[in-house]
Amino acid sequence: MSTSSIPHPTDATYAAAYSKAWTEDPDHLVDYFAEDGTYTDVAMSGTYRGRDGIQRFHRWMLKFSPDSVIDFCSPAVQEDRLYLEWTWSGSIDKPLRLPSGQFVDAAGRHFSVTGIAACRFDSHGKLTSHRDFWDVGLLVEQIGHQLGVVATANS
Repeated sequence: MSTSSIPHPTDATYAAAYSKAWTEDPDHLVDYFAEDGTYTDVAMSGTYRGRDGIQRFHRWMLKFSPDSVIDFCSPAVQEDRLYLEWTWSGSIDKPLRLPSGQFVDAAGRHFSVTGIAACRFDSHGKLTSHRDFWDVGLLVEQIGHQLGVVATANS
């Protein structure tokens, strides 16, 4: 796809277009990134480098939740930085691997979590980095409620 169809991060249409690429057009998603751009999922301790790495992460995300919907909103731009609020929702298709290495049997569960994307872009408007900050505990809590698991604090 032509990169001219990608809005610049300062454009008012960027958040909606970027949402669509993450949700509906995985092949087009990497066009938003510089060749050596990075995607980092801070909560899950993973960094993916280059367009191939970012595609690999995105394929994994879609295997985990094939009906994923990502909605970016409330963009804020400061020089070469873009900040976006987001909501990621869908249903889980396989066990969830936590950063500790433990697995949670979450297949068939629905979720909706929020986060912040902190991005940097180059002079051509391509993302050189995208870092997602979110609380994996919220996802685990939602899954736990659906499983009927109630956590208690020890005094």
